[in-house]
Amino acid sequence: MDTYRVIIRARFDGLTDAQRETLREQADACEIGFREGGSLAYDRSVSWFTFRFQTEAEDDTEAQLAALDALAYPFNKETIGVTNMTEISSRALRRRG
Repeated sequence: MDTYRVIIRARFDGLTDAQRETLREQADACEIGFREGGSLAYDRSVSWFTFRFQTEAEDDTEAQLAALDALAYPFNKETIGVTNMTEISSRALRRRG
């Protein structure tokens, strides 16, 4: 089974002052990594963010966007990048061989 890593880059949009302050307080605790449940990372400017997750389903992006919506922070989706990790491993092995 293939493993996919997905990065969603987006811009916070229409945050309330309370939401912005909550995010700023949590900014230093952001962990960048690929997990099945996803990880949200941003800096203290609270303008752009990335949401990273790892999945075994090729087309799991919509489910993860729904999970991102569940965080209840308004945003505008900018880019989504999907990488099949199996293909990367195969290409690296072929280059070495």
